[in-house]
Amino acid sequence: MNVKITDLHPTQLYLSEKKLQDIQMLYQSAENINVDPISILAVSNRFLITDGHHRAYQALLAGRDTISAEFDQDGGNALYALYAQVCEERKIDSILDLKDRILPQDEYEAKWYNWCDGFNQAATLLLKRKADEE
Repeated sequence: MNVKITDLHPTQLYLSEKKLQDIQMLYQSAENINVDPISILAVSNRFLITDGHHRAYQALLAGRDTISAEFDQDGGNALYALYAQVCEERKIDSILDLKDRILPQDEYEAKWYNWCDGFNQAATLLLKRKADEE
């Protein structure tokens, strides 16, 4: 299915400069761009990106209004909803809001992956506690 890029809500805080360059080269090298669909979840009447932030950002820069997407079948809705909440708190409400958060690959890996590890541990404990209370 195709979704409007402006309807997508990010669930990550940074983009990798290298990943964007790789995708940009793909866009420049082919007349018919065959980019894998991004993965999304429908949570609270929003489409959360679970995989494909870089592809969505590059599609927007390339002047596209829509991007191919498929629903994520791996679960994790509650965790991605927490990621989206963190993004909202940092005023990241659309894919374009990541334009000032593009980092060199080594810095991206250090900041994003380390943040994710800590956040995932805390979120897992929080979600487990909520489930136990219910």
